[in-house]
Amino acid sequence: MQITDITVQSYSQPMGGLHRGRFQGQQEVSLVTVKTDEGVEGYATARAQGGTSGAAIGEYVVRTAKPRVLGLNPLDRELAWQRLFELEHAQYAPIFVTSAIDVALWDIAGKVMGQPIYRVLGGYRSSIPAYASSSFYGSIDEYLADARRCVAEGFRAYKIHPFRQPDRDIELCEAIRAEVGPHIKLMLDVTSSYNRIDALRVGRALERLNFYWYEEPLSHYDYEGNRGLRLALDIPIAGAETMSGSALSGGSHLAFGSFDLILCDVYWKMGVTGMIKLARACEALGVQVASHHGASPLMNWANLHCLCAIPNVDYIEVIVPAKDYDFGLKSFVGIDALGCVTVPDAPGLGVEVDWDYVDSHTTSRM
Repeated sequence: MQITDITVQSYSQPMGGLHRGRFQGQQEVSLVTVKTDEGVEGYATARAQGGTSGAAIGEYVVRTAKPRVLGLNPLDRELAWQRLFELEHAQYAPIFVTSAIDVALWDIAGKVMGQPIYRVLGGYRSSIPAYASSSFYGSIDEYLADARRCVAEGFRAYKIHPFRQPDRDIELCEAIRAEVGPHIKLMLDVTSSYNRIDALRVGRALERLNFYWYEEPLSHYDYEGNRGLRLALDIPIAGAETMSGSALSGGSHLAFGSFDLILCDVYWKMGVTGMIKLARACEALGVQVASHHGASPLMNWANLHCLCAIPNVDYIEVIVPAKDYDFGLKSFVGIDALGCVTVPDAPGLGVEVDWDYVDSHTTSRM
């Protein structure tokens, strides 16, 4: 069995709420297809970053990455990953190129073996609780309405992307805790927006409000500051979300003791292979993983497979409102009456591409 081709079909999609304030207009999503000589195909997606076109990442996939893996057995996923990881050291290709090809190879592996990916990985559970992850809003009332809606839908945990202004953020967290009551888990993600003094002050307020975790209060490059904050506070600190270097940069934070939880997803950690490397390292050191969204619906399904194969994680991230993030597939990650998401039992990723939607929104093919 050999990899015979890798193609990219990019399509346009309205910008989601988390990024709409920074990047206007449409975003482009690149559907990557890995083809084999036996007719089995694997799928994954990459997202154009910063408002660029899908053709930009498509060029890296077909011109830079494809020649490194063409002709390999698609089941030799570690070999393919290592060959592609070599591109990251000097930024010869974005890490998302490796992420997409790797996820597609795992999709092929599951289909060949007749098993869902989570079971190919070893299998730990078939479902996991989800937390709702807010967009950015302009007022406390808008956040309160969003939190009420999520709780009514059945979410038992809610993560706030706040104003990123310390005093307003404390006021917002107080209002949301009062609104949802003591039994809903709350998290705060300030996307590396605070200095060390403000991070400590907000962290103490979150402890008073019984928040579940405190995400990226400082830059992930501030190793000493993050470790100092972790030691000064009782609330768990989560970080290492979007660093270059994939699993290895997360490993450096593990070694330094920067965080209580390491953020993992298949998109920023270079696929299923990279995410599982880091998650297993966390487990060996007694560190929990925190779920970060996969940046597109297909990749969040891949996230779900990984999370259902490891014991050291409590939730999967589901960005709300869902209408902004459900596209290009025939089924999407969603919660049941218990606030949990169930992993597909079909081979591979276990989900179908909505080709009618993708074809009708296509902007380029490579």
